[in-house]
Amino acid sequence: MLWENTDHSASEATLQYTMEPKEFENRFLPYDVLTNLAHVTMLHRQGFLDDDELAALRDALTDLYHEADEVDGEDVHTFVEERVTRRTEAGKKMHLARSRNDQIFVDTRLFMKDATIDLAGRILDFIDALRTFAEEKNVLIPGYTHQQQAMPSSTGLWASSYVDALIDDLKSLRATYRIIDSNPLGAAASYGTSLDIDRDLTTELLGFAQKQHNPIYCSNRGKQELQLLQTLDLVMLDVQKFAEDVINFSEDQQFFELADDYTTGSSIMPQKRNPDILELARAKAEEVSAGKEAIRRIIGKLPSGYNRDSQQTKGHLIEGVDTVRATLDILTPLVESMELSDDFEIDEGIFAAYTANQLVTEGMPFRDAYHEVKSSEEYETHDEVAEPVHQPVGDLRTFWADERERFDGMSERLLTAD
Repeated sequence: MLWENTDHSASEATLQYTMEPKEFENRFLPYDVLTNLAHVTMLHRQGFLDDDELAALRDALTDLYHEADEVDGEDVHTFVEERVTRRTEAGKKMHLARSRNDQIFVDTRLFMKDATIDLAGRILDFIDALRTFAEEKNVLIPGYTHQQQAMPSSTGLWASSYVDALIDDLKSLRATYRIIDSNPLGAAASYGTSLDIDRDLTTELLGFAQKQHNPIYCSNRGKQELQLLQTLDLVMLDVQKFAEDVINFSEDQQFFELADDYTTGSSIMPQKRNPDILELARAKAEEVSAGKEAIRRIIGKLPSGYNRDSQQTKGHLIEGVDTVRATLDILTPLVESMELSDDFEIDEGIFAAYTANQLVTEGMPFRDAYHEVKSSEEYETHDEVAEPVHQPVGDLRTFWADERERFDGMSERLLTAD
């Protein structure tokens, strides 16, 4: 343990209580290695390491990146430092001008950047599936208000409404990403360091768009995590509504047919085809929202500077990201396999407003036309199918592709630099 052989050694029970689940530490291992590679490169540039020390540290860190996938020990930061120090005495210099606090901050920021880029790609895949459905499987269906058949709509208009919503979500995700894309490394324990470090260099090496300037603000951990989960909560809000629609449209209204791969049966009722995937998606949306609220409550009343309470945000962040990823991964092929039913009924009452409008075009005042149709209950029908309508994806696809290339390029450069 890092804290052994000190005058302030904590009890084993205390250490166990303060340690995070191993699976969370494992997730941050590659980011911690990348952070260390950038940090030791900067220390060498500033004269704190000689050429041989840098080479030894780089060899140890790159080997660790490629060989280790599980943390053994107190946490990921201690694990990396101890493993490197076994290889080279220079490992004892690796922590210079740094606190575990800003290690945590920058590892978390890299995790969030990587996860945000990944999730944006999956949202785009979901959008593509919905667009294809809207364009290729577009038929007349009723539109609903107050959960009653109300006016003519179409499967294409319905599906493209979610395309529109998800594009807005991608715009929100981009705005969040631009805030996340700032480097907190150099904040140390919350107040910087007296040593001559180069934060601009580590910002460049780690592929951040800018450095986060104020060290105390860097240490007020949790706000960026909260902002990311707030944005993902909006994605899951759309997922929740989508799931509810598909359940209703496939079970009650029978507009859609779900593929067998995305339904389950009953242990007692042989005829049942249950939309468990969609029901679970509704529930998982609430889990993401609960994680967001948990982070808000954890950080909401903390004083400025680092507080250990903020450690508890990590699990909610990781679980929220994983939940959204898994949900998008199952809903995209569900949409791709969804078929139209040829056995559903449309109440001709959905053409009431259309009939009134036709009377208006013939010269009747609208309110008279309204009452005429209401009293007669005779409707002029049509078979026109509304076309899909949504905003353009614009430069969002290019933006996220560029960010993926930039992030992966950063990793490659750090791991292969001479």
